[in-house]
Amino acid sequence: MKRRLGALAVLMMLIPAVCAAEGYVQVNYGIGGKIDDPSLGVELGGIFLSNLHPEGGAFSFGLGVSVADTDESIPSAVLPPTPAPAYESLREFNDGNEQEVYVSFGAEIIPALFAVTGMGYASQDTVTIGRFGGQNFEVDSESDNNISWMLGLRYVIQGLNAGVGFHSRRGVMVGLGVAF
Repeated sequence: MKRRLGALAVLMMLIPAVCAAEGYVQVNYGIGGKIDDPSLGVELGGIFLSNLHPEGGAFSFGLGVSVADTDESIPSAVLPPTPAPAYESLREFNDGNEQEVYVSFGAEIIPALFAVTGMGYASQDTVTIGRFGGQNFEVDSESDNNISWMLGLRYVIQGLNAGVGFHSRRGVMVGLGVAF
């Protein structure tokens, strides 16, 4: 999997070099979405000149990853006895960070300003803890998987790449990077 991601990252940097295109790297920060915890990500992509654009403008394509700091303090727990007791309370905890892989697409709406949309896949490990008689029991552990989406604007000019948008899981996203 790491080899595929590495090869894809190299390909994303090489495609602009052999096409009528420029590349970009952007660091993203998000806060206030469904997970309500800060996230940090990086996106690699290319901006391609196109005669398909109504005014001869450009399109962009990017691949990115992000990580949201969602780790919670899970109380120590033991595996439940058989048969499992009737728990007094059940609570779900996030175990580790939420990771996301996404693609983004953009179209130039006026010179240097792009409308951007994206889709991704986010995964988070969770643990359910049940409480019975003053004792914590680990009832269940699983992965919480989510499809995510993003809408935003990106401004790209003379080596600068800045963006703002809304992400379904991360909330308000801001990004800053370089275009080369």
